[in-house]
Amino acid sequence: MTILEELRKRKKELKLTNQDLADLSGLPLGTVQKVMAGVTQSPRYDTIKALEKVLRLNRKNQKDRSEQMDPKSSYFQAGSVKEAGPAYGSAAYESDGILRVRSGNREEWHTYQDYIALPEDRRVELIDGKFYDMASPNSTHQIIIGQLHLQFTECVRNHPGCMVLLSPMDVMLDEDEYTVVQPDLMVFCNMKRLRKGRVFGAPDLVVEVVSPGSASRDHVLKMAKYMGAGVREYWIIDRKKGKVVVYYKDPEKKEEDASMQEGSNPYAPPKDDAPEIAIYGMEDEIPVMISEGKCRIQMAPITELLESLGDIG
Repeated sequence: MTILEELRKRKKELKLTNQDLADLSGLPLGTVQKVMAGVTQSPRYDTIKALEKVLRLNRKNQKDRSEQMDPKSSYFQAGSVKEAGPAYGSAAYESDGILRVRSGNREEWHTYQDYIALPEDRRVELIDGKFYDMASPNSTHQIIIGQLHLQFTECVRNHPGCMVLLSPMDVMLDEDEYTVVQPDLMVFCNMKRLRKGRVFGAPDLVVEVVSPGSASRDHVLKMAKYMGAGVREYWIIDRKKGKVVVYYKDPEKKEEDASMQEGSNPYAPPKDDAPEIAIYGMEDEIPVMISEGKCRIQMAPITELLESLGDIG
């Protein structure tokens, strides 16, 4: 298990968000997001050490490891995590056994209960305790997603056990109360994730169509969240720029890199977890990597349909 995989595992056990890690470590949120998503291929030693300190990973004293990994042990007492970043936050276990972190410089934390209490006409996503407004999809957006849905549905017929779903569908990405996203389209192959009318955990594949004002969020914030949560493939479709950006995890490359790292420095950069990236045009044939390229999406017919309809917004 690489350093990054250990950090992710511990983060999930403690039910922390990237914002929590930033608050407690003093690291910029963007840095934490990129490191946890594997986007930063060579994290600084000091950055890894700061995250390890917050998450209480002690590689020099393995005999204490079992105690460290038990949130109810004496190693974790109310306020003990605060030592990792005294100027940035405080933490304590509450009656439900979940570690709650509150930042001194954050005005308000939102949870799933706040999310479901919003008026029905307000479209938002909740990411690390913060609301992000979502623009209503225009006709171009809906046509692209509708046509992709047809093609992906045809693909999963050859992959029993997988399912294609469209927004609106709440996805509890981190399986906590601080993040609820609504991907435009998703494919998941673990039916146990679908319960109570929601998806719990990371879909196998996510597609987002860029809307006015969403480009930065799709390419930076959501990319880090999706890949860090375990999404295996993430498509960003930008009609105006005429491109499709695909981030994906290559399992063969991971096995190869892991074997090369055996016996290496335990603080070596976790390059094996960095996503691969491919860029396609709006008329290309795009292989679906989670199907090992057996399924291919045709973008040309979608582009031709849009052009035949003219300027529809």
